Amino acid sequence: MDFRRVEPPSAGGTWVAKFNGQTVTENEIAARFAEMNPYARARYQTVEQRSDYVEGIARFELLSQEALRLGLQNDPDVIDAARRVMVQQLLKRELEDSTSVTDEQVTAYYQAHQSDYVKPAMVRLTLISVSQEQSQIVLNAVNLLNPLDAAGFGKLARQYSLDEQSKALDGDLRFLSDDELTARFGAEVTAAAAKLARIGDVSPYIDSPKGRFLIKLAGRQLALDLTLEQAKPGIQQLLTNETKQERFRALLERLKKDAKYEVNVPALAGMNIDVKAPATSPSGPAPGFIPAPQPTR
Repeated sequence: MDFRRVEPPSAGGTWVAKFNGQTVTENEIAARFAEMNPYARARYQTVEQRSDYVEGIARFELLSQEALRLGLQNDPDVIDAARRVMVQQLLKRELEDSTSVTDEQVTAYYQAHQSDYVKPAMVRLTLISVSQEQSQIVLNAVNLLNPLDAAGFGKLARQYSLDEQSKALDGDLRFLSDDELTARFGAEVTAAAAKLARIGDVSPYIDSPKGRFLIKLAGRQLALDLTLEQAKPGIQQLLTNETKQERFRALLERLKKDAKYEVNVPALAGMNIDVKAPATSPSGPAPGFIPAPQPTR
């Protein structure tokens, strides 16, 4: 493994430092400074500051050479660190360098998932459906609650509500559009919900052909209406990530197949792992680990 210093492609020009047969050139330093953000670059405006920077480069190289002289390139920690970097570079080459998403792919995804980018305004309510006979009992109990006591209102919904679907969720209707709310509970409930201004507000009793209700405002979502161009950056990122995951999965399957990878399931099942035992001292560097590729759509 070659641990010599790698000069940038623009290296060349007049030398500004020499050590052990190596040189640092003005072109190399100029390239390094150009890579810095303006705030960092401002710290190297004087000769003294630039000399400090060059000395920092030399300092690292001299220490690196001394480490090589002592054979530390064969140290298990060094070898393990190098292996990790190599894996990172391999994944970068295999998954990133040639990953691209076309406009046609973006358009197809947008059209297939348009409901993710064009949505009506939605409201989230907690609802109690009551009979005429229990109306006053429930109202008295609601009036005793703090306006932000969502759990208390939900407990009353579970205890008294006649709407079995929402009762199981402590009265929570999740987010619904006006059309969905009207279809389930009537236009009267939708109109009353529009008048609730703050989270925790509770309506008066609402009578509709579908029943008698109390509703509590739990949240609102604004309407979403993204055009293809507005949604494009997010879709490109999503499809790029999916492509990387697919290529990652294919790469791993190829490598496992070529290596004739297999697992001894009975041996793994028979292992006795004491979760309460104290940790032992590490015997060497921890093994590298790559998580499984994430599932795509």
